[in-house]
Amino acid sequence: MNKRLFIIGNGFDLAHKLPTSFNPNFKEIAEKNEQFPYFWEIYQSQEIDIWSDFENLLAKPDFNELEQIFEGYKSDYLSDRESDRDAIITQVDLNGNLIPSLYEFANQAEEKLIKKVAISSNIKLFKPEDLFVNFNYTHTLEKVYGVQASRVLHVHGEVGQDNLVLGYPEGDFSPEKYQYDVRQKGRGPYRESDIRDHIEDMMKSDMMDYYTYTAFEGLIIKVESFNKAPQVKLLEEFLVRNEIKEIIVNGHSCAIDFPYFEYLSRNFRKAEWVFYAFDNKTKNNIEKLIKKFSIEDYKILAFEN
Repeated sequence: MNKRLFIIGNGFDLAHKLPTSFNPNFKEIAEKNEQFPYFWEIYQSQEIDIWSDFENLLAKPDFNELEQIFEGYKSDYLSDRESDRDAIITQVDLNGNLIPSLYEFANQAEEKLIKKVAISSNIKLFKPEDLFVNFNYTHTLEKVYGVQASRVLHVHGEVGQDNLVLGYPEGDFSPEKYQYDVRQKGRGPYRESDIRDHIEDMMKSDMMDYYTYTAFEGLIIKVESFNKAPQVKLLEEFLVRNEIKEIIVNGHSCAIDFPYFEYLSRNFRKAEWVFYAFDNKTKNNIEKLIKKFSIEDYKILAFEN
């Protein structure tokens, strides 16, 4: 059966004035929940503009900065209390806990839906038989526009379900090189290496104790876990027995979630694509995506509220 498919991104919720931006909405919640208040500030040095920037940059931690959470927690081997020796490990456990903040962030946005009204251009655009792949956690489509839940796939999970996902694309983990001050005098020379190679070398040469090593290893594992596997199988099942004639991308940055675009472009070669670009950066992302997946029938329109 021929249908239209909408791909809905965070720009859609932002157009409805929902608090779903990385900065300040998610960032404030994450920092409130942290023991070390600047964990997300020092995570990496690149500027974060939109949600997809945040997700992509989770794959590029700078351990030269992240080790600041260890300051003041050097193991005290003269103490009889284990807590004075493993406090550095506890600091890792207490910081950078993404998922609880994510659920709080999503729930706060959902609560705001009760006061939101539909945007007139969307009312005219949406039709009862349309299908929606929603990358947002909120139920804006269902609660504001009355779209049937069966017509919406929340591919990254939804509020009210224990299934929210967030992170960089699986396999993209590429931390900044760790710079070790060889002379430990603050002026170099500096040796660059992979963070895991560094802690292994330091441990073997007895220049790093067990507690510091364990803390570093725990921190590496934690930030490496901020990834998400593509749920393309869910998309395939959602679209089974449907022939998509038009794919409309609304509010998505087109800078992430490529496996889904690849699946759609490969399986619906005859579909016409309509992209809404909300700024020049998004327009550039769209053009790169079109080239990447050899999309032939398309048009790019300016996003209007």
